[in-house]
Amino acid sequence: MDFKQNLPQACQERRLPSWVAPVLERAAKMKSDKSRRRKAYRLIHRKLFEAGIGLKHTAFPTYVYPEELKALIRVLFPRGICDYPDPNHSKVVHITIEDLFLMENKTT
Repeated sequence: MDFKQNLPQACQERRLPSWVAPVLERAAKMKSDKSRRRKAYRLIHRKLFEAGIGLKHTAFPTYVYPEELKALIRVLFPRGICDYPDPNHSKVVHITIEDLFLMENKTT
């Protein structure tokens, strides 16, 4: 399957909420895979931050995304991946699939 042609189905197969597909489509317009990945994570971060996810613990959270989301982004934009370890400090908020689904009704 060509994921870039059918992002809603790719999200559904990975049990990700439907609002993720338009975010990835916006990110796909960037020039390089590195900038596409960065744009996707920035857009997702903005949505989570605006919804107040993780703000009970810290004013400026560092989000760690679920493996399903990271895997899809890496399949879509595979060139030049640097496999950094997840951060581990006091401002880290681990996002779950359930957190992403909570966003379903908060996105437009």
